[in-house]
Order: sequence, then C-alpha cells, then structure tokens
Amino acid sequence: MKQRSIRGFTLIELLVVIAIIAILVALLLPAVQQAREAARRTQCKNNLKQWGLALHNYHDTYNIFPAALNGSGRLNSTTVYTATHRVQNTPGFVMLLPYIEQSSAYALCDFNQSFSLSNPYGMPIAGSTSLNPNVAITSMALPALQCPSHPQANEVSSSGVTSQSDFYSRENARRASYAFSTGSMTDYSLPYTYYGSDIRQGAFGNSGAARLRDLTDGTTNTILIGEAWGGSRYKVADAFGPWGLNGTHTCCHLYTPSSSTTVLDATTIAAYSPNFMINAAYNSDSLKRQYAWGYGSGHTGGAQVVLGDGSVKFLSESMDALTFWRLTYIHDGAVITDF
Repeated sequence: MKQRSIRGFTLIELLVVIAIIAILVALLLPAVQQAREAARRTQCKNNLKQWGLALHNYHDTYNIFPAALNGSGRLNSTTVYTATHRVQNTPGFVMLLPYIEQSSAYALCDFNQSFSLSNPYGMPIAGSTSLNPNVAITSMALPALQCPSHPQANEVSSSGVTSQSDFYSRENARRASYAFSTGSMTDYSLPYTYYGSDIRQGAFGNSGAARLRDLTDGTTNTILIGEAWGGSRYKVADAFGPWGLNGTHTCCHLYTPSSSTTVLDATTIAAYSPNFMINAAYNSDSLKRQYAWGYGSGHTGGAQVVLGDGSVKFLSESMDALTFWRLTYIHDGAVITDF
C-alpha cells in the first residue's frame, strides 16, 4: 500500500507568515495604545467632572468656593498670622471631601490642627508644632485625585516629617494630578481678598476664593481646576506638587503670572508664557520637565480643565497663550469667543 507524503511548510513560507503577523501587530499596536489612552482620558475627565460638581455643591452650601489653601505656611506675614489666626495648610480638596462621598474621611479631620507642618517663616501654627495629627487624611489614597495617564500619581513621599522649617514638610503624602486655578497667586501670596482689584486674580487663592458672581468673564470662560503632574520625570524638582490632600509647598496652586496688575496682553505675559504654558518645559529643559504650579498632563498635546459652569474641556498645549491666560483670570474683561 502506497503511503501519502505529508507536505510541511517550507522555511520561506514560515518566514512569510511570521512577517505578516509582525506587520499586523505593528498596525494594531498603535490602535490599542490609542484606545487605552482614550479610556484613561475619559476616566480623567470623569474625575474632573466629579470635582466640578463638588465645587458647585460646596458653593450652593456656602455661597463661595473653598480656598485653594487655607492658612498657607509659606506666607511670611505677622500681620496676617496672629495668636488667634494661625497657619493651617488646609487644601481645598479636603474641604470638598463631603461632596465626593467622602464624609467619613472628612469627619476624621481635626481643623484645630494643621494639614502639613510646612511653616518655614515660623508663623504661629495651629495645634501641634512637631507632628501632623491629620496624617490619616493627608496620606489617604483618593482615586478621584489621580489621572490614569499620570504614572507617578498616588506615589507616596515624605520629607521633614517633624520639621516646620522644611518647605516641603510632608508625611506619606500622595501625589495628585489636579490643582486649583489661582491666576498669578501662589502659596506665598496674601489672602485672596487682598487682590480684588488685581486683574491677575484667579478663581482660588489663599484663605479665600471667588463666588460665582465674581466670575465676570463668564463661567464658560473661567478655569476652576486643571491638570498638573509631579514627580522627578515631570517636574524639575521631585518635591514639586501637586500634593492633593497635603498642604505642603506647591500642593494646590496652578500659576499663570503676568507683569501688570491692570493690563493683560501679549507683552505682560511674554516673559512667563514660555515657562508656564500647558506642558511647557521649564527653561527649555531637555527632558521637557515643568516647574512647580504649571498646568500639564500625560495626555498627548494638552491637558483637561474644569470650567466655571462645571464642564470639562481639553486645552491644547499649542493654543494661543494670551487666550489661555485669560481663561485663568476671572475679571480681565476680555471677550473669548473660541478656544
């Protein structure tokens, strides 16, 4: 009986099949990566919507937004800080906890104590002078503060745990991905109400914030919260925030400086826009890392923000700088038709 021979693949045929598979993988991989990033961006957008809703619910309760940081320890002022008005370092995100279904966490907060010991100028500080009794809150992992496209989000970090002199004093603080739009003010600035006539005022500040009626440029033309990312891969200093629930230095502010208190135009922002535009590399850093307080994200080409009406919008890093600056100030008087 004659046996039938079984023909196998030749080496050339096998190589052709492997080459075809490799081409298909190469074609599909970018699509898979894009789908994953789209999902991450959607989750980030949902986080921001949650914070936008929380801000409006807070405003409904108190008729004002929470301060970006209450009682900043980096303000060097014996006029502001007295025996009865002390450094607290309480971030706005702490005040919003009850409005994102974190009432049990909020109940653990001791507002007679600080939320970071960072107090390098030796101002009177609330409560303990050598430890942070609110560490259970300031070290809490909160997914709503973490953008999935920020690889170092939720990273735990400590420095100068018992030291007031350490600008970045923090105990098991967790990196966050969002911060408050504070115009030309930082945690070094005076309380919010001092800047009522300053064109550079943002929606939030130290120990104060705006009311909805103060957003005279329009709620759809004003940024409330934006993306920011930290860590040694993204900021020129590893200690730079944002730090979410911990009130240490650079924890909570998004900064868009300009040189005039009364005029906002291309000239007054020219010296600052190269370093504080969205995703801007500080001093042309070769690794494209940012300075503290800058808007930035892991999303290709820009970052997402919450506007005054609670909507979330993606802003391109290549958008007109002056338009971006106008969005971060609440009463510059300009009309913005498209961005």
